[in-house]
Amino acid sequence: MPVNLTAIVILSRGKCGLSKGITRYLLAMAVADLAVVLIEVAFYQIVEAYGAYWLQPSVPFCLVHYVLCYLSLDCSVWLTVAFTFDRFVAICWSKIQTKYCTPRIAGWVIGAICVAFCLKNVPYYFLHRKNAINSLKCFSKGGLHMDSEFEWFYWLDRLLNPLLPFFLIFVLNILTVRRILVASRVRRGLRGQRNSEKQQDPEMKSRRQSIVLLFTLSASFLLCWATTTLVFIFMRCLYRDLETSIRLWRAQRAGAVIQLFSCCTNTFIYGVTQTKFREQLKNVLLFPVDLLVKMARQ
Repeated sequence: MPVNLTAIVILSRGKCGLSKGITRYLLAMAVADLAVVLIEVAFYQIVEAYGAYWLQPSVPFCLVHYVLCYLSLDCSVWLTVAFTFDRFVAICWSKIQTKYCTPRIAGWVIGAICVAFCLKNVPYYFLHRKNAINSLKCFSKGGLHMDSEFEWFYWLDRLLNPLLPFFLIFVLNILTVRRILVASRVRRGLRGQRNSEKQQDPEMKSRRQSIVLLFTLSASFLLCWATTTLVFIFMRCLYRDLETSIRLWRAQRAGAVIQLFSCCTNTFIYGVTQTKFREQLKNVLLFPVDLLVKMARQ
């Protein structure tokens, strides 16, 4: 929570040297990650593990809470997809770059993602309510049993998270890398850098920083979600005896931990890849000290 709160404070100041559109995406991702930490990790995973059901006094509270769990995870994932697509358009589609890669479009995309997944996860309220109709206390959302008529909804949910986002981010990054390599060769040829390595290109330097940020965020997402995605595919495609089922269950639990860990990696990525973010982080950390020094002098 402190990590994501720090990222939100720094990004909201808009002094990291990033465009307003990129800043909006990163700020929305930080807010979504914070929501996952609060709703999914603190109030579900930890509460369920320790059996502290007194923190969830009623079934209606549980139902709303479970919907918020799905919503926060979906928003965190698809905001990463939206940011990746925005950078893909900026690098590969120069004709629509000026129209799409704007703060206004970024705001509309973020709002559309939040609204769309609010509507998409409403059926979970009624599915869990049907399972809890005879229950007087909270229960595990992992124990949800769907009827055959809701099987389509289950596959839609798994398609939207994590199968389709994983595939889209992977493909968009491959296309972006391909475009970057071609453009870099052309630009080096025009500037004559094949024979003079000492020349520096400010445009390439600026583009490199943006690319490093994109690729580190995307690589972090792919690595953290790889176990969950592969386990889901194996569970649906492999013949499972008892030993295989136990191993897949253990891998599924490990994948869930790694997946949720991705909600606190982005801030470290900003600090490693962005010089101005590190400067702002230093200012935020030193602010209480500076305040105490000023108060002492007075």
